[in-house]
Amino acid sequence: MEQKTRRWILIGGALATTAVVGVAGTLLWSGSRSVVVADAPVKPAETPAQVATSFLTRAFSGPASAAVFTDAPAAATTALEASKAGMGTSAHRATVATSPPPAADATTTELTASVTWTMPSAAVLKYDVKVPMTRTDGAWKVKWTPAVIHPQLTDGAALTYRKALAEGALLGRDGKPLTQGTVPDGLYKTITATVGDVKGIDGWEVGITVGGAFTVLDTKKAEGGEKITVTIDPARQTAAQAAVDALPQGAAIVAIEASTSEILAVAQNKALGGTNPFVGRYAPGSTMKIVTAAAVMNAGLVQSGTAVPCPATATIGTRRISNADFGHDSVPFHTAFALSCNTTFGDLGSKLDPNALPDMAKRFGLGADWAIPGAETNTGKVPPATGDQRVENSFGQGNVVASPFGMALVAATVVSGKTPAPTLLRGKPSEPNDVAAGPPAAVLAPLRAMMREVVTAGTAKQLAGIPGLAGKTGTAEVGGGDAHGWFVGYQNNVAFAVIVEKAGSSDSAMKTTAAFLKG
Repeated sequence: MEQKTRRWILIGGALATTAVVGVAGTLLWSGSRSVVVADAPVKPAETPAQVATSFLTRAFSGPASAAVFTDAPAAATTALEASKAGMGTSAHRATVATSPPPAADATTTELTASVTWTMPSAAVLKYDVKVPMTRTDGAWKVKWTPAVIHPQLTDGAALTYRKALAEGALLGRDGKPLTQGTVPDGLYKTITATVGDVKGIDGWEVGITVGGAFTVLDTKKAEGGEKITVTIDPARQTAAQAAVDALPQGAAIVAIEASTSEILAVAQNKALGGTNPFVGRYAPGSTMKIVTAAAVMNAGLVQSGTAVPCPATATIGTRRISNADFGHDSVPFHTAFALSCNTTFGDLGSKLDPNALPDMAKRFGLGADWAIPGAETNTGKVPPATGDQRVENSFGQGNVVASPFGMALVAATVVSGKTPAPTLLRGKPSEPNDVAAGPPAAVLAPLRAMMREVVTAGTAKQLAGIPGLAGKTGTAEVGGGDAHGWFVGYQNNVAFAVIVEKAGSSDSAMKTTAAFLKG
């Protein structure tokens, strides 16, 4: 026997060799005498109540660590994370009721637990849950079902807590109290900060969210407060949010009622990180041709029907400009706009006075500035340019930047023909800081027809089935990466801007537009 397999123990002055190791102890012998020395006791298996308690105490402090006590860790983690997010800072406590132990050969049992959620503002939600248990390979596990979170919870659902401002203090456009989640969190916080001095007692509601549906479990109505109406249209906001949420890339929509400049919808998805549609600025790409078209017509360089060259490529100054795989010897200016001819616009833009494009942009609200109660905004920037910079600025590259909000104002101005005065809270008008008069009436009628042609026979003809839609597509190159996609337009009195980050083309923006308008 090798040395490493032997253990020598001194017993009664004699050496004894360990020869047999058993489950309950170690058998030692020396000569004719043997002794049994007990090993450490085997740890008993956890009882169903112990396992259930371990699961419930970790459920919302560490969902993944709680899920290992179930027979379906992946599904449990997903469901627990969703309700943890929905309940926010609410505190969860659960106590497993005492019950007789199951039979020694039992493989299933069911326990009862009392649950208490303590929510912000000391709101409390109490209920009981059934906790089914199953034994596999001698170990008890929670048999996973969403009902262990709440008896009414099903697959894909989540517990959700929502705060409601004092009733009457903040209303949606439909006259109903505005609750958290109706608009993006950042905007909601800005609005509530603006109306924070309105007296009233905040309310709350807690319930189950499945998709866009919310079932109330308990609620406390808000009380008192002055009535302030937010201009957001709940139906359009819901449609806008659903449209951007369907995309994997960052995306945003801003919609404005053209006749009043009231903001109807502001939506962004979770992938749009670090910014928001009111202040995030991007190269507008060919959507900038709306402003450039107005500027060159106002300067007398062309009119809607003027024949213009549209070569596939052109060298203008030191810039080599290309179209998107097309070219024409000569087309009417309105056709060059509908087809989004970069070479046409680069040439015309190079002939503009350095201040012509910035001045016209401001008349459409782009580069203008307002103090808007309830919102922090930045429409964009169109600086004066000379030489080659004018070429690139004319089709929305160069050093021109715009926010989705700014481009929505451009579309609203095309419809209304007047200087926009964007509003988010009725009765609290915006204060203009750097605003110009509206664009010349002479350019608006042809511009509206040109934007309609984009949809009926141009780059957005995939949207031709949407009645009354007019607009402009745009693709903005971003430092060598995938280009951002835009669609800026209007349908009747609703003007809007859609952006999809790193989309590679305007195709995603057009599909998102269709989803938004069709609701």
